[in-house]
Amino acid sequence: MSRRRLLVRSAAVLSVLFGGLGTGVAHATAGTALYVDDDATGCSDTGPGSQAEPFCQIQPAADSAGPGDTVHVARNTTRYAPVTIGSAGTSDAPVTFVSAPGDNPAATATVRVLAGTSTPAMTFSGARYVDVSGFSLSSSGPSTLVFSLSQHISYDKGSVNTAQAATGTGGTIAVDGSSSGIALTRLQITPQSGGPAFASASGAQDITLADDTTSFGGGISATGTTGIHLAGDTIVTTCGNGVSLTDGTSGSVENTVVRPDTTASCSDTGTPAAITVDTASAPQVTADYNAVNPLSTGTDYDWAGTAYGTSRAFLTGTGQGAHDLDQTDVTLSTQTTPLIDSADADAPGELATDLHGAQRVDDPLVADTGTGAGDYDRGATEVQDPLGLGIAGRSSEDVYVGVPVTFTAGFVNPWSDSLDGYRYTFDFGDGTTTLSTTGSVAHTYTQPTTSTKIYATVTVYRPDGTTMGTEVSTYLAVRPLPALTGRLDCRSASIQIAPSLPDTAGCAFTAAGFGGYPITSDLITFGDGSTAVSVTGSKGVVRHTYAAAGTYTVTQRLTDSGGRTATATTLTTVGPSYVATGPSRVLDTRNGTGAAKRQVGPGGVVRLKVLGVGGVPASGTTAVTLNITDTGATASSYVTVYPDGTSRPTASDLDFAAGRTNPNLVTVRVGAGGYVDLYNAHGHVDLVADVQGYFTTRAASSDDRMSNLAPVTPTRVLDTRNGTGAAKGEVASGSTTTVTLPKAGQGSGTVGAVLDVTVTGGTASGVVTVYCGSRPSTSNLNYRAGQTVSNLVVTQVCTGGKIRLYNSGGHVHLIADLQGLYTNSVTDGTSPWGSPFVPTDPTRFLDTRDGTGAPAGRLGANSTLTVKVAGVDGVPADATAVLVNLTGVTPTTATHLTAYGAGTLPNASNTNLPPGETRPVLAVIPLDTNGSLHIHNAAGSLDIVADLEGYIA
Repeated sequence: MSRRRLLVRSAAVLSVLFGGLGTGVAHATAGTALYVDDDATGCSDTGPGSQAEPFCQIQPAADSAGPGDTVHVARNTTRYAPVTIGSAGTSDAPVTFVSAPGDNPAATATVRVLAGTSTPAMTFSGARYVDVSGFSLSSSGPSTLVFSLSQHISYDKGSVNTAQAATGTGGTIAVDGSSSGIALTRLQITPQSGGPAFASASGAQDITLADDTTSFGGGISATGTTGIHLAGDTIVTTCGNGVSLTDGTSGSVENTVVRPDTTASCSDTGTPAAITVDTASAPQVTADYNAVNPLSTGTDYDWAGTAYGTSRAFLTGTGQGAHDLDQTDVTLSTQTTPLIDSADADAPGELATDLHGAQRVDDPLVADTGTGAGDYDRGATEVQDPLGLGIAGRSSEDVYVGVPVTFTAGFVNPWSDSLDGYRYTFDFGDGTTTLSTTGSVAHTYTQPTTSTKIYATVTVYRPDGTTMGTEVSTYLAVRPLPALTGRLDCRSASIQIAPSLPDTAGCAFTAAGFGGYPITSDLITFGDGSTAVSVTGSKGVVRHTYAAAGTYTVTQRLTDSGGRTATATTLTTVGPSYVATGPSRVLDTRNGTGAAKRQVGPGGVVRLKVLGVGGVPASGTTAVTLNITDTGATASSYVTVYPDGTSRPTASDLDFAAGRTNPNLVTVRVGAGGYVDLYNAHGHVDLVADVQGYFTTRAASSDDRMSNLAPVTPTRVLDTRNGTGAAKGEVASGSTTTVTLPKAGQGSGTVGAVLDVTVTGGTASGVVTVYCGSRPSTSNLNYRAGQTVSNLVVTQVCTGGKIRLYNSGGHVHLIADLQGLYTNSVTDGTSPWGSPFVPTDPTRFLDTRDGTGAPAGRLGANSTLTVKVAGVDGVPADATAVLVNLTGVTPTTATHLTAYGAGTLPNASNTNLPPGETRPVLAVIPLDTNGSLHIHNAAGSLDIVADLEGYIA
């Protein structure tokens, strides 16, 4: 359907409708202007009725008005007294009554006339050629507007009301049989009295009711009236009897909507019809393009004595109403689609504007089903172009300083009207405004708002310059532009890497910034020279496998479309995974196992093959854990264990005196060809080595033997002196003691345990073997009668966190302190997560004899030495524990050393020393939050030496 805009009826059509029907709308000639204003100071009903001295009431003006005169009545909040108009104009010079500005500022204000008694508010008696516009009439009587012996009268735009208390059957508007040429247009008629809204008596002629509404009472009644035309009325009645034409009435009913008032009750027990035309009138009345909706107890039509329940039946029976609509029990309204653009534009008496003065328009969303020159809606109201203001929109919900945001005028525009020629003024709420012809403007805020939010507005101007209105945006807060930020986390448990993937890091990343500046690049480098990895999204996890164990700096570099950059860094530590093996002897110079059968002389080096030996794989192994034992020494000496093919470090792993047998646990990197070297400083000595486990870099799809180390606060799990962990009392020769680890070590994911094992008070010399499963032929600790001696042990753990300690010698007390767990939490999900262990070359970081790592001087009784380790000698700043060969040198009395991290001194020991001896022990020592470890001496004084063998981070 082609789009058509406002249609205005031509002057010729108006002339036919009104002049041809004998109404008073004619070409007026200039006359006198009279004024009525009951609120004016100095008004007088005996005065001249001038603008300077107006009449107080309408009546003296009506009495004075002659042909061509115009009476201007002020629209005040007060009510004027009833008036009887007997004025006589001519067809060329009618008398005109119009509303004029007064003290009532309302845009819809009219001149209000009130009859407080049964007297009509306005009566035309003997009047000729009078036009009235803009009056609202009310009366307490049954009739409010009365026409008697009057011709050519038009009454337009206003309201006519009777009070509810005014009972009677007279019409709210009443026309007697001697009146003719009456045009009642664009009126709101309210017959609350219960009588008809309009009633004309027999003899009346040429009556037009166009684009009027009635409500709260009866409808339109004409008796014996010649030429009554109803066009575009909306008639809402209490009982549904909207139109009644009787006793030979002639005329037409078109474009009229008739429906009942569903909010009121009807006392009529009959069958009211929406349109009633009796037998005498039916041949002289035409009806079409109406919409009827009677009560459920009523009927559509009563025509010439026959009731018709539908418009189809009505058409079949009478030939009338070919285009009528009927919707039983459905309330019709001007918004209902069937009423739109479906009327007869050429219906007798139809106006070019509707009840409210609005022009006729074509609704482009509705098919035209009407007829005539124009697009008319049925009923008193023309559906208008719904173009209206919406809410001022913006391109982004979040508004930031320095980032343009586009504000757009919002419209409700279902008809898709062209907005060409519209102009806009945008006020951004920050003191700045902008004019626009496009309805869309970008604005950049320079300052953030305070706690009070602001809002933008846009004022819209029509092409003719009139203001359509002002839109308001939702409240907004102007915030500082969010920084471009990234974050890396390679430590959290949620991204821990299983031990089956050694030397592999998992890093969670996040990226955040401003949505208007999308992130264009997010690169992560792993600190080992490998190619950067590009990632996308606001968060995720990346994995990377390193070529070597160590601590690396992972870096995230972000760039967004605004050219901003950001960098985030974090440390990650990777290392090989530990595999615990059953103790296996790989060296014994007494019988030629692993080396020549002879003692090692002074300065002698044993080159020991460890790869492919004792359960250690031939490849993929970076370090081994060995229990080293000296025996049959001819002189006091020490042994240093180090990777083959490297320079011998200054550190020592095993210190011993002549004639003694002493063990110590060592973790050493594997050197060239799969060998490690054992150096003896002085005299001759036999050396024994038992492999306890190895560190591998070889990944496996799943291997529950592979583990990482979880250090714990030193915890005493066995002490037969007081019944901790086992029965109180010395264990017998050849006995096995079973110990259950704390709950953290009882899961199936616990692969091994790190224990400091001590014997004391033995009645004879012997060895202690710590194991799980079948007892091996090797030993972990050698002791003599009466000796107190310690050694660090790494052992496999049996189901339920159990380990066994076998004693070969006399009766002896056993003590065991737990220092760590080798775990694979993937296996059970409950064992503590271990961290990668990074083996290092033995490095001395503490020697109180020469001031290395601490002031020179012996450590006194009940004293604690604090040593900073993290960030020193290659240990990363975020290390959580270190593996240290701890040596006590020549104490003045029997004592023991306890090494620990954070918190108070634990009830545990690492090494027990008799007076004057030097003894080493390997220890897993947690670090406190400052990256320091603490070494406590129980009694006497001694020197302390500590050599680093690796770290955990």
